[in-house]
Amino acid sequence: MTAPVREGAFTDSAAAPEARTSLNRTILRLAMPAVVENLLQTVVFFADTLMIGWLRDPTALAAAGLAGTLLYLLHTLFNALAVSGAALVAQAWGARRPERAREFGGQALLLSGLLSLATMAVFLPLAPTYLRWMGAEPDVVAAGSRYIRIILAASLLGWPMQVANGIMRGAGDTRTPMWNTLAMNAWNIAANGVLIFGLGGFPALGLDGAAWGSMTARSLGGILALRALLRGHTRLSLPWRAVACWRPPILRTLVHLAIPTGIEGAVAQSGYLVFTRLVASLGTVSLAAHQIALRVESLSYMPSWGLAVAATTLVGQALGARDPDLAERALRRTLLFSLAFNGLLSLGFLAFARPLVSLFGSTPEVLALAAMALAIAAAEMPALGLEMILAGGLRGAGDTRSPMVVTLVGVLFLRIAVVYLLAIQMGWGLAGVWWGTAIDWNARALLMWILFRRGRWRERRLVEG
Repeated sequence: MTAPVREGAFTDSAAAPEARTSLNRTILRLAMPAVVENLLQTVVFFADTLMIGWLRDPTALAAAGLAGTLLYLLHTLFNALAVSGAALVAQAWGARRPERAREFGGQALLLSGLLSLATMAVFLPLAPTYLRWMGAEPDVVAAGSRYIRIILAASLLGWPMQVANGIMRGAGDTRTPMWNTLAMNAWNIAANGVLIFGLGGFPALGLDGAAWGSMTARSLGGILALRALLRGHTRLSLPWRAVACWRPPILRTLVHLAIPTGIEGAVAQSGYLVFTRLVASLGTVSLAAHQIALRVESLSYMPSWGLAVAATTLVGQALGARDPDLAERALRRTLLFSLAFNGLLSLGFLAFARPLVSLFGSTPEVLALAAMALAIAAAEMPALGLEMILAGGLRGAGDTRSPMVVTLVGVLFLRIAVVYLLAIQMGWGLAGVWWGTAIDWNARALLMWILFRRGRWRERRLVEG
């Protein structure tokens, strides 16, 4: 039996008694701001692609899509650190050890700053090489290289922002990241409109304008996130000494937890790069249609990602408070929410595929292919949500290896092989890419459910109470 909440303890944490009697409300309190945050991010991606599509230039659309694959690969590296920091902070918070939570958060921020410097040094000169390897034509390489380099200029603030948001979520504050994302994305959309099309007397920069808008927005988001943590505007405040001090034992723990998630993200994105390369081999029209369908499909990540954030926080805090039963109940309840939300999204994609992709204003051939891909995506929606939430719950328990194993199996034995078979060998083209992806997500969800049912995650504890 878990000890009662003491005076001065975190009475609104996931491990508090009220969480046991109002689990639905606790899940929604944590998930809804994260859902809104993801919606805001999706709106920006949607708006960026929409504005670039209005340029009526397939080269710009293809360049932005290929550049985005590299940026997302880098995103996975920092997401791994954000996940490990969030898990450690959540368990320390649930164990009612705020000083330990501050130590974990501070060292996660320090490590993110060092890793940001390393990514800039390595990838700024490699942007053209990467795009050529992806099979881009010379004009796409030139435009995409500028796009990548402009955005990487915000690395020292943009990447640590991910880790700072993860720290706040681990302590149960999903609202501050949401408000910061709102400010950042409002700036991004406004700046893109001005700089892409040359509004208000500014020069029309086209794709470069989209890059400058994103770069300045990421810088703003980083400033807001770091300010919230360092000035105590969130539940877990970090003194400068927690960030400035070098603590090898904590850093080793962070890296130990981050490595499986980093491998998982790198493998997942590498697999994505390979099959994006397959799409590129189908021609610029297929690549442009693929990017449009991906942007619309990203709507499905809203409920799934928000509920996965709630699962990570709830499981981490409950296990920190030595209550594995509460952790399992919360995770199962979160899965029910996901099935309901993503089931509705599947129906929406089937019914409104063509109207949704038509918003991007591309050519009729591109829009027809994009609508077909989006309709196929309906087959993967429920499984995608289940996989994301189960993975989030296991990571909250400190089990970052199981999601890595599932991703390795999915990418190596399903995603690449099945997509190549269907899209290239059987001649299905873009339809083969999307059917292969649906098969992959459904298999991953099944594997993750098996690992969850084994129950070993219930015994994991990163911080002693």
